Amino acid sequence: MNAESKDMLQLKESNPLEMLRQVAVHLDADLYEDFGAARLFLNNSKGKGTISLYELFPGLTAWVYNMRFSKDYDVKMDFSEDRPYYFGYNVSGYQLQSYSYETEQYEIKQGQNFILIGEPGISSNFTIPGGIDFESCYLIITPKLLENHDTKLSLDLKSKLSEIFADVNIDEPYRYFGDIDSRTGLFAEIIVKNERTDLVGRLLTEGAVMNMLASEIEAHDYDLRTSDFQPDLSKAELSRITELGDYIRQNLDEKITIKDLWEHVGLSPKKLQRGIKFLYGYSANQYLTNIRLEFAKELLQTTDLQIGEISDRIGYASKSYFSSMFKKRFGILPGTIRASFTKGNLLFEVTYRSMAKEDLTDLDINKILSTARSANKMYGITGSLIFHRKVFFQLIEGPRESVLKLYDNIKSDSRHFDISTLWQGAKPSRDFEKWSMAMLTDSGLLNLSHDGNTEELNLGHLMGDMEEQSLLSKNLWKKVRNIIKTSS
Repeated sequence: MNAESKDMLQLKESNPLEMLRQVAVHLDADLYEDFGAARLFLNNSKGKGTISLYELFPGLTAWVYNMRFSKDYDVKMDFSEDRPYYFGYNVSGYQLQSYSYETEQYEIKQGQNFILIGEPGISSNFTIPGGIDFESCYLIITPKLLENHDTKLSLDLKSKLSEIFADVNIDEPYRYFGDIDSRTGLFAEIIVKNERTDLVGRLLTEGAVMNMLASEIEAHDYDLRTSDFQPDLSKAELSRITELGDYIRQNLDEKITIKDLWEHVGLSPKKLQRGIKFLYGYSANQYLTNIRLEFAKELLQTTDLQIGEISDRIGYASKSYFSSMFKKRFGILPGTIRASFTKGNLLFEVTYRSMAKEDLTDLDINKILSTARSANKMYGITGSLIFHRKVFFQLIEGPRESVLKLYDNIKSDSRHFDISTLWQGAKPSRDFEKWSMAMLTDSGLLNLSHDGNTEELNLGHLMGDMEEQSLLSKNLWKKVRNIIKTSS
């Protein structure tokens, strides 16, 4: 392949969301973060398509390509001390891979299982050819994060990892390219084709991910025959089962029975059970329970509803039974999650964009910054404030209660208007250890000041858009957010 046609990304291995931010910045793509998921949208001269993330639980994330790059896309990834495992499968298209000490790249074919493990100080080179439809699923497993997560799913995963690597020296780079495997492809295709990032989409992905892992492990250890694995349901029937989640979600406060489900989907009870087992890896009753509990988790982290109110909202009359089921699924009591917000143990972020009043002066801007630095430190809040052409962009992070209280005060401030929330939600760690102020110039130079230390970032590729589109564009400021996060 012609080296000049490649678009090189120097990627630092870290948590999957941070890596996706690096990709978004490099591709000048839009990135949308959802609850437990994120999606990159690319539609420019570099290519067209999406890259999606689904975090099933800490330590297990699905990274999904649905992409067509205009030119060969080359990635050099530097491995970290965390040593994640990468299980993968190409549904459509192929890619090339090599470690930094190798001179030849090896082809990972369409329909082929592969497993990769790196070593600190070594990098992996990936090439995704341009001009082809590339659909691929990577399952990124970080063993260190699994140790503190004792749900059934994580325990099953630990057991599976022990099986597959029992006789493998994982203290050095490892690569496994398996045979063409249609069984794994059934599950990988479900993950790749699923465009939903809500709780229904996450459950569909969860079931397919666990089945894909099990299939890859079996293929690695035993090279099983797979011709008879597909259940006796058509794709149309399986599609109708995947739509059940919406019906359940809309009727959570009612007593839904299995009979209601098979009557709604128009399948026999046996076909419904077989289809749900194939797609999700558990029974119809457990699928119904998991949707209830996933929604409860969202309500705990995004609302101030009492636990009893949430229990009623999802159709559980007993608060104690709800708590017991919740702990069984997530390994933590609902009250513990709620307490982590109020006690400040769980970080929360709000990012917004607003317009300054016309008569706002430089003196007013300095007063805003001075107040932010003194008051925010008192409440454990950090973040970044950008002011450019009468537009405010601010990211604030800290204890949920403090962040939301501050945001309420910000929204009532008469010095700006047209406030638009770009993102809000829980986060595992801070992006800013100190408060920062950034000034963006018309030439595209962003001077990012971290309490006296100034870093200059070049955002010229974004400034070209500013002449053609309104500064009110959410997409524009989401890109600025990603750039600041990857540079902080």
